[in-house]
Amino acid sequence: MKMKRVGIITIHNSPNYGACLQSFALYEYLRQSGQDVEIIDLHRPAHADYVDSRRFTPFIHRFETRTQWVKRMIRTSLKWITRRGNMNTQNRKIAPPSTLALFGSLNSKIRLTRPFNNIDELYANPPRFDTYITGSDQVWNPTQAYCIEPYFLTFVKSGRKISYASSIGIEKLTSKEQRKFKKWLSRYDKIAVREASAQKFLSNLTGQNVSCVADPTFLLDREYWKELVEEPDLNDYILVFTLAYERHIVEYAIRLATESGKKLVVLGIEQPDPDGYIAVTNATVQQWLGYIANADMVITDSFHCTVFSIILSARRFFTYISPWSERGSRIIDLLNRYGLEDNLLNVQLTQSYETLEKIAPDYDNIKTVFDSEQSRSREFLLENL
Repeated sequence: MKMKRVGIITIHNSPNYGACLQSFALYEYLRQSGQDVEIIDLHRPAHADYVDSRRFTPFIHRFETRTQWVKRMIRTSLKWITRRGNMNTQNRKIAPPSTLALFGSLNSKIRLTRPFNNIDELYANPPRFDTYITGSDQVWNPTQAYCIEPYFLTFVKSGRKISYASSIGIEKLTSKEQRKFKKWLSRYDKIAVREASAQKFLSNLTGQNVSCVADPTFLLDREYWKELVEEPDLNDYILVFTLAYERHIVEYAIRLATESGKKLVVLGIEQPDPDGYIAVTNATVQQWLGYIANADMVITDSFHCTVFSIILSARRFFTYISPWSERGSRIIDLLNRYGLEDNLLNVQLTQSYETLEKIAPDYDNIKTVFDSEQSRSREFLLENL
């Protein structure tokens, strides 16, 4: 295959294990495949040098009235003027260096374009590639706190445009969002999403043949990930990893640990002082993988923790979707695909340790599905470059 200049836009350089691993995986697989690839370094509000745009605004205020919209736009304009006058002295929220260092070992391996700290700058002078890829993660989720339009590649002036395993993350769009999505997606050469539910919805919305492919982390061989694992100096433990510190999940896991007599490890970047468990707040990506691979049981509400429980052959793992979550479809699709419907915890969190201990993953079936999904997903990506 002739080498292509490929540019990826995705959620990258983020103090989040899943975002870090998915962006690295897509980049690394394309690099291994012989492509000349870079990630477009578009900054988000969490970055220290990010500058707001008056033209490009988020969908986050999805259900406001017209009066609320006018008031918000006035506030935004005043805020923008103030920031323009104080651009060199802004003190924005950003993950501390010690936190970012946890992800640096993988992020440092990614080639980035020059930084774009303002969306308008990206549109005025976009980087040039043969093929542009909207990458994975929830790049098309309209509830993001930043403008998602660039993740539809509307800044591209020429070149092939595809998406790979992009996710909407929620189950419903407003009529305005549907109109925007339909318009923006009409300019793609090929669309592939991560969830079957999104495939069906976008196929009906756009009238296009939308494909469904695996998360980028499945593109790399399981052996590749296992070589990165740094096992903890600990055994015979239950692991909890939640996207935010969810006390009701931790309390449930404490009960499981008490029933089983095992230690409990709660993994996260920020959490309160431990009460009945071992708190780990400084795990690198490699150590995060190691805690998953070495656990006797994993309890999580995280999509990517579920993904790596599958990839790393965790002994037992169970995923929880809260009743108020709008983002559960991606987890349900993943578990269904691998025949792991029994690995979804009930909403009330009532299953005992004895009940969960009887549910073991069928790794012969998982390997069969993994190999098939990986082959099909790799084929889609390389054929559409």
